[in-house]
Amino acid sequence: MAELNRELDLSTSIANYPGLSIFATGSYARGEASIHSDVDLFFINDCLSGEVVNPNLRQIKVMSDVIKATEGKLGFPAPSNDGEFLKVMTVAEILKDLGGREDDYKNHFTARMLLLLESSPVMGEDAYRSVIDTVIGSYLRDYEDHVKDFRPTFIVNDIIRFWKTLCLNYEHKRNQEEDARKIKQKIRNFKLGYSRLMTCFATVGLLSSYKQITKEDLVSICRMPPIERLLLLAERQPLVKGHLIQALQQYHWFLEKTENTTTDLESYFSDRNNRTEAFTHASKFGDAIYHVVYTSATQSETLRYLVV
Repeated sequence: MAELNRELDLSTSIANYPGLSIFATGSYARGEASIHSDVDLFFINDCLSGEVVNPNLRQIKVMSDVIKATEGKLGFPAPSNDGEFLKVMTVAEILKDLGGREDDYKNHFTARMLLLLESSPVMGEDAYRSVIDTVIGSYLRDYEDHVKDFRPTFIVNDIIRFWKTLCLNYEHKRNQEEDARKIKQKIRNFKLGYSRLMTCFATVGLLSSYKQITKEDLVSICRMPPIERLLLLAERQPLVKGHLIQALQQYHWFLEKTENTTTDLESYFSDRNNRTEAFTHASKFGDAIYHVVYTSATQSETLRYLVV
């Protein structure tokens, strides 16, 4: 990530784009990348759309420099979906449809959730901080009237919606795939049950430990990697430690298994016994995370807000 920062720092197109923040998500943002990991980048600016002159031309120049740096000099794989997600979003765009039916369709929901749940700034850290501050503020619209007893129900609901959406999107893709791609689908399912589950429910578990929370707390939590959120939760709710240790042991197994090449993973999952082993581990991880969340929410008497 430091090397990517140095490469992008040479780009005058990026330097001259007002209010632009580039942040990584996925394994690099979580601090879990291997030499085989690709890099997932998002682009957001904290300016009003009218403040950027010639935004389309500027965007093309920015993305050209990003591709040259990532695919050319650093050797990352080509951007997914033929560069479909190489687009500069504005804060206003990712908040406009919050909770609405257009939110997920326009990829704003995913960008907003990954920004809060597992992101790390690559360029434009001041703008990145400003964007996080603004986005979190949108979830705190009732905060001033409930400073002493504010619960983060709105943001928790959105995180759980994100998890459910990921699960439903996975099922949708299964319906579209041919038999020849079933192994790749099983690998996606496997990763969904580990890294995505960790990202979502480490955060839900920690937020559930708060009977009341401040904006400063939320900002601080969103700047932590998911595993650090679990460690903070263990400090706040010591009763989760036993389940947390089990979860981290299983997650360690997952990281070791997925540091292999895509070809190696496909070969591993082609064997039925290996698939049974992998999903048995994933089930144990899910059980441990469930008990972490359940214990946290029970101790803080917030479980009711996760269920109903």
